[in-house]
Amino acid sequence: MEILNSVQMGEADKYTIEYIGIPSAVLMENAASGIFQVIEKLDLGKGRIGIFAGAGNNGGDGIALARKCFNAGFKVELFLSTDPEKLKGDPFVNFKILEHYPIPVLNAFEDVIENRYDLIVDSLFGTGLSRPLEGKYRKLIDKINNLDGIKLAVDIPSGLSGNTNALIGDCFKADITVTMCRPKIPHKVYPAKKFCGKVEVADISIPDFAVENVKPFIYEITDKNITKLSKRKPDSHKGKFGHAVIIGGSPGKTGAPVIASRSCIRTGAGLTTIILPYLLNIPAEMSDAEIMSYYAGSGFCFGEKDTDKILGFIENKTVVGLGPGIGRDKDTITFTKNIIQQSQLPLVIDADGLYGLDEQDFNNLKYRAVITPHVGEFARIVNESKENVINKKLELTTDFAVKYGIVTVLKSADTVIANPDGKIFVLNRGTPALAKGGSGDCLTGIITSFISQGHSLDDAAILGTWIMGKTAEHLTEKYNERFLISGDIINNLWIVLNELYRNK
Repeated sequence: MEILNSVQMGEADKYTIEYIGIPSAVLMENAASGIFQVIEKLDLGKGRIGIFAGAGNNGGDGIALARKCFNAGFKVELFLSTDPEKLKGDPFVNFKILEHYPIPVLNAFEDVIENRYDLIVDSLFGTGLSRPLEGKYRKLIDKINNLDGIKLAVDIPSGLSGNTNALIGDCFKADITVTMCRPKIPHKVYPAKKFCGKVEVADISIPDFAVENVKPFIYEITDKNITKLSKRKPDSHKGKFGHAVIIGGSPGKTGAPVIASRSCIRTGAGLTTIILPYLLNIPAEMSDAEIMSYYAGSGFCFGEKDTDKILGFIENKTVVGLGPGIGRDKDTITFTKNIIQQSQLPLVIDADGLYGLDEQDFNNLKYRAVITPHVGEFARIVNESKENVINKKLELTTDFAVKYGIVTVLKSADTVIANPDGKIFVLNRGTPALAKGGSGDCLTGIITSFISQGHSLDDAAILGTWIMGKTAEHLTEKYNERFLISGDIINNLWIVLNELYRNK
């Protein structure tokens, strides 16, 4: 599903009204109906609803909603943040209709706001806000946030901006947000996402082709648009599914490449080889018997002297997962750079494999790599603070992916996948069970596996993050999230693989 910003939503609105010919008043009526349908599902009885409405179209939605709620038997009070005489267009039309209803209309700033509502509706600002709330509006939001009822935001919580996932200031804290046509950036990307609650999308008659007309570039990965997997043909053989190589390991971190290798073979690579430094090779030999091993050097870490041997080994392989547990030894960084510069294979680079890389290295990876940093690692790569990365994750990942031609997977509570063509995919799957060592290594192996099987870099990244996140969700339904480890994820990947077969 497309994720729109405020500008794109405005353009889709305009296209629908001016080109298709659906009157704006119809869209507002449909919006109110969509919001009311969500309210009907709440366990409110015929309780009290306090609606806080602003001067713009968002406020107009709230005014029209007041009428629908009253007609359904709710006790409704409308708080306006503007003089009714200053209302214009469709909000004014809906207010004039409401004047014939016995619904109290109060001043949001001057009248007493009692703590007696079962539902509080925020329709003050909507998507158009671009600066922090100040003065009386900030005090109003603080006041209604402290009321006891369920809190519902119309389109987006007031105080958030529809153009960014960052918090621009104080905002309404919604339990539910009902948005129109498509989700917006703050609904799907942290930190703004945590203030939106459960997001419901209302169909207000803006057609799909009106959305396509605004050229969306951000998409949410859902059950409907995830790539489905085909069952393998009866005459398949291992050579058809590639030979994946995982290079990593250093003292204390031998488990990382082992985890990556196990997830790689479990998701379908034809052959999987793990390469460890010589003195760490025993763990590889003792892991899954189906995983082949190879070693380099005579010590505990990879070094520059190991470059030629490993380049010779991987020359005819399909893909390399580079970095799990590889360490940050200076000589190891040189080795990593050599592999990047002297091999032309597709690479999936994670963890310490990203440490010490510079612009020349990233230029050498153009159109043949996936990187999978977490926020701290990406902050170091782009020379930004962690806070800036969190608040500007869409812009920063896209700029990097386009500049260097690298599929960039930024791992966090929401995973952002930026492609070299400028498209962004947002994944909201997974659980806190994945906030544990080994998860990143598991993801590296899965992505590497799908590239080995012939999937494109971006498709492999999307499939990998989806499968891992959804597997964690399944397991969390059965086990405590604190209990789960990456080995549990690997052993249960079959659940989601089966779903991707059945849902074709």
